[in-house]
Amino acid sequence: MKYIITESKLEKSIIHYLNEMYGDLEEITSEDWPGMVFFIKGKKIYMDRTINHNYLHIDYDTIWSDLENIFSLDDDEIKLIIKKWMSESYNLMGTKPRIRPYKFNYEYFFKD
Repeated sequence: MKYIITESKLEKSIIHYLNEMYGDLEEITSEDWPGMVFFIKGKKIYMDRTINHNYLHIDYDTIWSDLENIFSLDDDEIKLIIKKWMSESYNLMGTKPRIRPYKFNYEYFFKD
């Protein structure tokens, strides 16, 4: 059986999914990386944002690949939905989502 889901219902479902999975990320800053905000849960950085350019770097292995694999979205669709999600859920307007081009050394970042 095939189901037809309208674009607006799909968008609402995706936003709901993102809020359920990643809606409770803590926003932190670090003296070691001025001008950046990190979105974390536990000891994992899911996203980071450069304040000056408003780039939102998304972890590919979690959020980005979830949207690709679960909802069959392409890169442009992912960027649009993340931009809307960040606006609605985190009150961040005008973010420029993209795949994070680097990996973090979590042990260094979360040093005690």
